[in-house]
Amino acid sequence: MLFLEWADETQVDVDVPNETSVPKRVFSFYIVDSHTHIGKEEVFEYGRTAYRTNSPKTILDFYQRLQFEIKAAMKINSNRYCLVPAEPFTKPPTLLGMLSENAPDVRSIGWTIDKFVTFPFNDAAAYKTSPSFQIPNNRVLSRAAILPYSPRMFGFVRVDPHEGEKAVEELERCSSLGARGLKLHPISQKFLDEVVSDNVRNVVVKAARLGLPVLFDCRYYSTAEDIYRLTQEVRDELGSSDFAIIIGHSGMEYTKEALYEFFKDPSIYAETSGLRAYDVPLFFKRMKSIVPNWSSQIVFGTDYNYFSLPQTTDFLTYLFTKEFHEELGGGPEDIQRILAGNLLSIVRPFRASYSSEKKPLTDGKIYRVNMDYAETFLKNLSNRVSSLIQGKKLAYVNYDLLLSPQFGVDSESFVLYLAREKPTTPHIDEIIAVAKKREEKVEYLNICNGTGKLLQMEEDFKEGTQQNTILNYKLYTKLIHEILFSGNQEKIETREEAEKLPKILIP
Repeated sequence: MLFLEWADETQVDVDVPNETSVPKRVFSFYIVDSHTHIGKEEVFEYGRTAYRTNSPKTILDFYQRLQFEIKAAMKINSNRYCLVPAEPFTKPPTLLGMLSENAPDVRSIGWTIDKFVTFPFNDAAAYKTSPSFQIPNNRVLSRAAILPYSPRMFGFVRVDPHEGEKAVEELERCSSLGARGLKLHPISQKFLDEVVSDNVRNVVVKAARLGLPVLFDCRYYSTAEDIYRLTQEVRDELGSSDFAIIIGHSGMEYTKEALYEFFKDPSIYAETSGLRAYDVPLFFKRMKSIVPNWSSQIVFGTDYNYFSLPQTTDFLTYLFTKEFHEELGGGPEDIQRILAGNLLSIVRPFRASYSSEKKPLTDGKIYRVNMDYAETFLKNLSNRVSSLIQGKKLAYVNYDLLLSPQFGVDSESFVLYLAREKPTTPHIDEIIAVAKKREEKVEYLNICNGTGKLLQMEEDFKEGTQQNTILNYKLYTKLIHEILFSGNQEKIETREEAEKLPKILIP
């Protein structure tokens, strides 16, 4: 998480008295990178074959270097910024920080960015199976499910739409293994002129029905236009806007005003990897002037290691400038939506595999914790989970934060997924949702489907009984959370309750 403070409290409306003794207001920003690759890709460089490689470790190392690059860039022209680095500048969410101190198997480095979407390169092993991409998809999904990287990763997968029904079957297989989204690459898979085709539409429709957002690599306005047309066809077939399409690199032709018309569509998001230098303010000014809900249609991405520190630094630092705040009216809420909230609202909750009886293999518990005893409870929870990790009693640990109704990120409330064994198909043995209690009306949008009621609600949606009420996946997740949080709760109101080991964690 990044921590920044107002450079001059007297110049901004933050409801802080103009007194030198008053501490500056500090904002924390949880950040999710929506665009990274892992694996090995064959490339042709300098007249010979070489390989581009990437791994979760190198991605986190990149995030570690990024904090120093951001600080250095902001020192060069410090008067440009209304938000400046606080002390500390980066640190992990509370529970993950505690776990990393007690359990070496929890990877703790590079907290400039907290979580990342990752998917295969156009991998060297992609076409060694039929359907293709099974080997690299398995690699991504296994690393997104087990320590040390599972609390930091969203595993997306790839398919080749040319393979027709086989591609759809591979997507279904990956969904059952915990995939959180799909990446499609028109250039690598050679369907640049077939974006609007039956094969591609069938894959995207299946992804939508599985609750998986689809990220398209997109480097041309013409491709973005095709993706927009495809989106309309998908909407017509589904009879709903309950899906998400992410246009990678935002189409890259940032000077074309017509490009921004596509982002008015509530199902289409602009992903920012590759933006650099003067393209960054140009992109934001066009979005602001053309797209009504501009900050709700942007997702942050780096595309590391195709792009690196300069592009990511230019983008992030612009969000902290006086220009962004004063000319565009961009505030901390807009920044948080762009950096994580929008993406988290369209990435589905981790879904357990179901048995043949269609019952979720889960046992969930929700704790709503009084703020006064939250730290005590989290320390206790951290110690117990750390003990299970060190004793090799957990096959994996996964972790998602909760969202506020405005798609801000509540970094102190989370869902923790624990599995005691490595099943042949991943399922969740236990779910713990912790919400620090501020007021009874606090709502959260993304929550795992860990009860039979939620499963039944999914069936209702599939039958179309409530499709007319669904505007997009955000509303769908909002409806789901209302069921889960209406019951099955344990309130932690006293220190004694906070000090008890959560019963769900006792073997």
